[in-house]
Amino acid sequence: MVTPAPAGRVHLIIFADRMSRDETSFTPDELRQLRLRLRRERAALSDERLEIHSALICDHLLRWFQRWQPYCIGAYRGLRGEVDLTPLTVALARRGTRIALPVMDAKRPGRMHFHAWEPDAPLCHNGFGIAEPCPDAPRIWRREMQVVLLPLVAFDHAGNRMGMGAGYYDRYFARRRFGIRRPKLIGVAHALQGVEALPSQPWDVPLDGVVTEDGWHALTRRARHNTHT
Repeated sequence: MVTPAPAGRVHLIIFADRMSRDETSFTPDELRQLRLRLRRERAALSDERLEIHSALICDHLLRWFQRWQPYCIGAYRGLRGEVDLTPLTVALARRGTRIALPVMDAKRPGRMHFHAWEPDAPLCHNGFGIAEPCPDAPRIWRREMQVVLLPLVAFDHAGNRMGMGAGYYDRYFARRRFGIRRPKLIGVAHALQGVEALPSQPWDVPLDGVVTEDGWHALTRRARHNTHT
């Protein structure tokens, strides 16, 4: 399991450099089994435990954002078992922070965008049953967001992230344009989702930090082999 950062230093993150995964190999079947196992463990969390974890994580993030005071962040509305960030996004929105949520691109499978969300705005449901801003919500561009909070299935100490397998976030944040840097990417997870090591590919986009119910997790600095910023 990944070791949490020392207590009382919630505002600090050790940003991760890209880690070479040549020393770690996984077969496709091993990856499927790992994803399935962790999804089952996450799904087995009781509603009470999910509520406790979500409240703790929202508190960790809110304290960090109070120090930083970003003007625009990306978040998500997830599925059952994922950390519920609704209390955080409502609190930030009422303090003036602009909130962006992902929206699946209906015309281009495998692609997504971010659109503005406000606490009183209605939400629509996409083909996966996930709530998202309705089509008429203003679009938020990547360059406008300072930080994006990402759901995940697994993470490791180098900032590698395993998602659901569709690659939406990797495709969105791997795209780069001249002069535009991507926002800081913060993984949001239960501590049980931390693993010793995950494989990565050149197109994978690493996390800059991870927060769980235990607090912020320090990420190991390694030699950078691929640059995505």
